[in-house]
Amino acid sequence: MNFIRERRRAFLLLLSVAFLLGFAAVSGRASAGQGGLVWLSWPREHVSLLAGATLIVLAAAALWGLTKSPLRTALVILLLFLGLPMAWLAMISASYSSGERELKAQDAPGRDDRRMILVHYDSFDPASCLYVHQDSPLGERAWQVACFMGEEGDAIRDAVWTSPERVRMTVATGATTGESHEVAILPSGQPEKVLLYGSQICPGDMRGDCQDP
Repeated sequence: MNFIRERRRAFLLLLSVAFLLGFAAVSGRASAGQGGLVWLSWPREHVSLLAGATLIVLAAAALWGLTKSPLRTALVILLLFLGLPMAWLAMISASYSSGERELKAQDAPGRDDRRMILVHYDSFDPASCLYVHQDSPLGERAWQVACFMGEEGDAIRDAVWTSPERVRMTVATGATTGESHEVAILPSGQPEKVLLYGSQICPGDMRGDCQDP
């Protein structure tokens, strides 16, 4: 009886762990895109790893708890067949992910709930990106304002607030150095437009088609 009781507890514990991992994966996926909560950045960047881990833990729960089910073996094999490659690929991808360096952080004038952050990403395709972070009832949210990448020399050299609602950045694109762009920030913290690659301007939600400036 004690063995059965311990097996049941282990089964429920594994189900609880799988639920937490799955909830973290869903939360990370739901927070993707503009305005994502900063405290969900890790789940957002590791959705595949969390999903794979969820399937693996579910396989362990099925192996441990469904001792009398005729579907036990098939279910365990299916869960591991899906979960192991997903987790492995996610870990490989994470090992090649770029490091990031925060170059500048500055609060908006007269506001302590809004700040801009300039970040440089070191990778095979380096990038420098400017974000606006703004507090909300659920926590701090991040909005991408601009991202310059792809070719050596393309970068945001500096960024400053010209007012609490406008940010100006100085960029270098190829042979051109010192070009300035200014973007208005809406009350929600969302930028009025998003500059990408230094040659295109996209809608602030980044879900529409890019258009030439």
